[in-house]
Amino acid sequence: MGQHLKKKRFLAGVRQREAAVKLGVSARTLSLWECDRIYPSWAFQPPLIAYLGYDPFTETGLKTPKGNETSCVAFFSPDAPKTMGQKIKLHRLKMRKSRKQFASELGVSQKTLWGWETDRWQPSTLLKKRIEIGTQKK
Repeated sequence: MGQHLKKKRFLAGVRQREAAVKLGVSARTLSLWECDRIYPSWAFQPPLIAYLGYDPFTETGLKTPKGNETSCVAFFSPDAPKTMGQKIKLHRLKMRKSRKQFASELGVSQKTLWGWETDRWQPSTLLKKRIEIGTQKK
């Protein structure tokens, strides 16, 4: 990811501070991205894609993400979800919602949602229907 950003910036003849302003981040953050010390979070993907003119996030050669996101957030499994918990988690990730946001929408605690996603517990029939309706919309 960092090489994409650095190459684009050099080709455009733009200083790091100027590129950072265009992307809405600090020069320090851009520097960390360019050195692959941390990877951009989901929120920065659309502006980065627009800045670069292509989607570098589809590149399979990225190393394990660093920072505050786990690898399951950055990459979706190619296998279809088999359990209810996997379906719930995949649906949440496709909507780009945090566990806190999705739990709030469902009216349950984060711990309850975590239990469902890890198949430790099952949602009630009523909540299961609400979740299934939501997963079928996408």
